[in-house]
Amino acid sequence: MSIHSTVALAMRAGAASRRYVKFLTVGSLNAAVDLLVLNGLALWFQPRSAAAWTVCNSVAVICAIANSYFWNRRWTFADTADGSLRERLGFLAQAVVNLLVNDGILYWSSGIMARMQVWPAVIENNVAKGLAMLAASTVSYACLRGWVFHRHRMSAVWHGLMGEPRKTE
Repeated sequence: MSIHSTVALAMRAGAASRRYVKFLTVGSLNAAVDLLVLNGLALWFQPRSAAAWTVCNSVAVICAIANSYFWNRRWTFADTADGSLRERLGFLAQAVVNLLVNDGILYWSSGIMARMQVWPAVIENNVAKGLAMLAASTVSYACLRGWVFHRHRMSAVWHGLMGEPRKTE
């Protein structure tokens, strides 16, 4: 391996780690939005079942996803985000997957915790929410990094299907 390729590899690794730190920062902000909205709705509506808790969760996740798009597009992936139709539709598809993963894990784990009755319901529900957020954010990063805000992957296929001219780089 030449010095040039070693330096280039090191620079890419540094950029990837900086991007991941940005993603974690935005993710922390998303988590705060998600938890604040969810717990605010829980205080207001006092859901008594896993299904009702999941409905409140869906609203909270949608708020967090909107926050995520704003910050990830403008900061985390600013160097590769272009605001194209492909990007917006990809983000929407990722958001649907995120919501399904989040709601599915929350529904499943809050139901289990409710049957166990180890802690007060508010703690059990927030532990279930933490598990859901962890799984959904892992899936989300993989989708955002590898598909939604990736400049090259699937580009030729997408532009061919949509009849859009390809951007030259």
